[in-house]
Amino acid sequence: MRRLLSKEYFPFGSQYYRAPSPQKEDWEADLKKMSELGFNTVKFWVQWRWNNPAEGEFYFDDIDELMDLAEKYNLRVMLNTIFDVAPAWIYKKFTDASMITLSGQKIGPQTQPHRQIGGLGWCFNHDGVTGHMIQFLSETLKRYKDHPALEIWNVGSEPELTSSMAEMRAYADNSDKMGDMLCYCHNCETKFKTWLRNKYGEITKLNISWNRNYPGFEDVELPKTRNTFNDMIDWRMFFVDTIGENVKKRFEIAEWIDDGKHPLMCHHVFIQGFPVTSTASDPWNVGRFGDLHGFTQMDDPAMIDILRSCAKDKPVISAEMLMLPGYTLDLPEKIDANDIKRFVFSGIAGGLKGFIFWQYRPEILGREAPSWGLTYLDGSSTPCLESYAETGIVLQKNASFLLDAKPGKAEIAILYNPENQVFAWEATGNEKSATDSLLGIHRSLYEHNFITDFIHPREFPSVLQNYKVLILPFPYLLNEPLTSVIEGWVRNGGVLISESYTAGWNRENGHHEKIIPGYGLHKVFGIRQMAVEPADEEGKVKIITSKEIPFIKKGTIIYGSLVKETFKTEGAKVLAEFENGEPAITYNEYGKGKAVQIGSYTGLVYQREKTKSNGELISGLVEYCTKIRRPETNKKIRIDVLEKDGQQMVIIQNLEKKNQAAEINIPGIKSKTFVEQFTAKKVKPQKQKGKASLSIKLAPREVQVYIA
Repeated sequence: MRRLLSKEYFPFGSQYYRAPSPQKEDWEADLKKMSELGFNTVKFWVQWRWNNPAEGEFYFDDIDELMDLAEKYNLRVMLNTIFDVAPAWIYKKFTDASMITLSGQKIGPQTQPHRQIGGLGWCFNHDGVTGHMIQFLSETLKRYKDHPALEIWNVGSEPELTSSMAEMRAYADNSDKMGDMLCYCHNCETKFKTWLRNKYGEITKLNISWNRNYPGFEDVELPKTRNTFNDMIDWRMFFVDTIGENVKKRFEIAEWIDDGKHPLMCHHVFIQGFPVTSTASDPWNVGRFGDLHGFTQMDDPAMIDILRSCAKDKPVISAEMLMLPGYTLDLPEKIDANDIKRFVFSGIAGGLKGFIFWQYRPEILGREAPSWGLTYLDGSSTPCLESYAETGIVLQKNASFLLDAKPGKAEIAILYNPENQVFAWEATGNEKSATDSLLGIHRSLYEHNFITDFIHPREFPSVLQNYKVLILPFPYLLNEPLTSVIEGWVRNGGVLISESYTAGWNRENGHHEKIIPGYGLHKVFGIRQMAVEPADEEGKVKIITSKEIPFIKKGTIIYGSLVKETFKTEGAKVLAEFENGEPAITYNEYGKGKAVQIGSYTGLVYQREKTKSNGELISGLVEYCTKIRRPETNKKIRIDVLEKDGQQMVIIQNLEKKNQAAEINIPGIKSKTFVEQFTAKKVKPQKQKGKASLSIKLAPREVQVYIA
């Protein structure tokens, strides 16, 4: 991160301006106050509709003044270029500019609570509109590339198909609403057929995958149901590529005009908020562009690990730190200093190199008012603002360390597969079937102090060699290249843990596998699927452990969801059984490696219901199969260690809403003294066998930060 900045500082500040708010009379006082509080970074939006009100005419007076004020008060600026708000004249110039839903509804131009100025709804596959978008970006780049306050260009602010129209993505959680699926305009149909031709090459290959008999690509019909899997998966992946190509064009023009003077970035929202089925948002798709990458940070540590994972070795920041969301009479809960420290230092623990709070002043316009702000409505200080500023002071005090410090290496990987996300939606009517499985598994590992990465099919085959353990949440759809690599990796010593119906769908040939686990993985697991039954009337499947597993005693009940998948063992050992005594969780040694199969979806249950035994299961299975060095404690406390040149930072978070006293053991600590960064309190841990043992007391949700 250090090399991308104009000087040594830790980026810390707030979003400020999204026209037409805040009002001009408040600008100078607010920016002056930010600077006095120790903020060093401010974010302004340059919006296509607002700043390009007529074809060939550009209005930048507001941004000019704000940029000059930022320079006056020593604030570095991140400029967000916002393209989802197409100008009114675009829709007059191009009568076919709007997206069209499956049900035939023409979308936009329209407003949203967070897009007051309107303009939403244009189709990313309309070349004429895209050309004007690039022209606007070019004019913006030319105007501000030499401004002394400019630090970072953010040319991809949450790029996604529905362009912030939240109601248009609701069908991903409820397929009954799939009439809102986008986009069925003629531009999308034409480009989709070209995309298919490029993917399959020959119509016979598409016919095999889709199980059709089209004479040619021009005869292909747009998928309109979720009944046949492969065609709909291709249809949604086409839009993932559409978004990727649009973002790629932005970076290409920015690289050319800015000519390397400033770092370029994009930031995303992960599947908790932007399901790939509806939004076509895949962090790996856009994370490949730019000099650094960011995300919209919500209260979920999985998002931090996903950000770090998709950006690879690029610096990562919290481009929008969401802590006070709400609407007019649906107001946010109060936050305090520990809430702010949790957001910031869980991010620091995951490798974040900057924080931009959303936002400085509360909204005063539309349905998002009066939420979101660090100040009171009149701009005066709140306890939240003071706590946020205090956290910033601690960050700046440690800026030299934090800019280069790294978290520990992850030895566990969780597979995120966007095609499988769409399959889960098709199979169950709700993409969260896969999402919650993934998040529940991550939650278990996080609460047991494992460091976890997420990996993506585009990274295979080389990525697996970096990990000891691979976990497959809701793994119904894999493919031949993935399964081939996974088989070889397990044979050579990897540990594979998988939930139900592993590789049950044959992606290449568009049919269900006859033997499950599919693609020959039944040999890896030492089992094959027998009868499969639904969950009970409450949607649960009872699993009873028949062996001692770390954290879990024999006879402990664990709950699955959706299905009860029974197995015939072919060399595997049984770790847990269903109520009728049939195998439910199996363990097999394959070559030099190990494979565990779970006959239901236990991660999903943990994410939704927080059942304690489910939370212990995945971490217990990891411990059962291999040993991974990590901080240890018998309480729900998260401990992270960052290191730079022998110096270490230890971040300790109470994950419970109650007081906790605990003994924690931290491997690899070199110092004899811990200094807490907010209180200056000194603590001397006991050192033995390469670990530091520390007795600690934590208030509810408290965060303590030590330099060791």
